[in-house]
Amino acid sequence: MTAKTTSLQDHFLNSARRSKTPLTAFLLKGVKLQGVITWFDPFSLLLRREGRTQLVYKHSISTIMPGGAMDLGDLSAWEGQGQKGLQDAFLSAAERDGEAVTMFLVNGVMLQGQVARHDQFSLLLERDAQVQLVYKHAISTIEPEHPLQLSDPAGGEAK
Repeated sequence: MTAKTTSLQDHFLNSARRSKTPLTAFLLKGVKLQGVITWFDPFSLLLRREGRTQLVYKHSISTIMPGGAMDLGDLSAWEGQGQKGLQDAFLSAAERDGEAVTMFLVNGVMLQGQVARHDQFSLLLERDAQVQLVYKHAISTIEPEHPLQLSDPAGGEAK
C-alpha cells in the first residue's frame, strides 16, 4: 500500500484549518480577504469571518499569509512530487542555497523572501520567520539576489 502524497498547499491549508489560524488571502486583483479556513478542496476553500462564510476559488488567490506563527510540522521531511523541468531546477537551487529572491506577481505586487518549499502548483515564501503560501499561477517573475547554480552541486550537469 502506498502512502498518500499531500501537496504543499494541502499541507499548508490543513495546518491553518486545524489550528484555526486567522489568515489573509490576497486575490489576484489585490482584494484582501481575512478569516479562518473551515474547509477546502482542490478548487476552492471556505473562509469564515464574524460568523459569515464565503466560498473562495483558488484560481483567484495569489497568496495566503497567516496572521501569526503557524506550526507547519516538520517540513524537512516533506518532499514534493514529480519535480522536474527548469522551474523546479531554479526553485530547488534557490531553496537549497537559502537564496533571497524578489518575485513579482501578475498584479504587480512585489514579494521578497526565501523559497522554503515548493511543488507543482505553489511555494512557501519565508521572510522574518513568517511564511506565506504563493500560488504559481499568480507569479510573473522570480529574481534571486545572486546567481543560482542550477546543476547538481555533486557534479551533475545543468540541462
